[in-house]
Amino acid sequence: MARRRKGGIPMNSLGGGQGASAGGVVSGHQKRRARTERAVMDAARELLAESGFGSLTIEGVAERSGVAKTTIYRRHRSRNDLALAVLLDMVGDVSTQPYALDTLTELTRLVDRTVDLMSNTLLGRIMQGLVSEVAADAELARTYRERVVSQRVQEVTALVERGIARGELREGLDPELVTDLLLGPIYYRLFLSGSPLDEGFGRRLVAALFPAFAKEPHPA
Repeated sequence: MARRRKGGIPMNSLGGGQGASAGGVVSGHQKRRARTERAVMDAARELLAESGFGSLTIEGVAERSGVAKTTIYRRHRSRNDLALAVLLDMVGDVSTQPYALDTLTELTRLVDRTVDLMSNTLLGRIMQGLVSEVAADAELARTYRERVVSQRVQEVTALVERGIARGELREGLDPELVTDLLLGPIYYRLFLSGSPLDEGFGRRLVAALFPAFAKEPHPA
């Protein structure tokens, strides 16, 4: 039976009882977990920058971070999974929403920002390493598509649909095909041709393709 104070109120119904203490323990655990994960991510990122994707190992990350291998494996099932986590941590959100400007300007901003992120030396190195692994790892491939590729695809597609609705792009355009045409050259240069993704590439790409998408002006 719960201890009672004057007035018959149960002691454990008052603030500061065992529930609050338990809550404090959970909060402390979450903070320690976050610090541990940050140490692992920072160590993995440093090693990727120093030695490249091919040299990344869980053992090396454990030694650099001071976190036990068993702890790392509980959170990341393989070095590929860990590399993907580092990639997602670096990429962040490239969204330019809310959209307030015309379709040409907004598409240019988004494609240019995507080029800027992908031309980062470490990002490109991790992405190229992961792309070589996805064919043999179905779960990695699914996560890579859903977390890395689909976000860019969905946002460009949404911008194209917005442009059609605003009358700035031609009716009947296939938004997914337009997205492929805008993003495809970036991935082609990054993964196949090795041609540079220089600072102005995104702007030149949109400028070259946009006339094929734009709605023809009505004659005066």
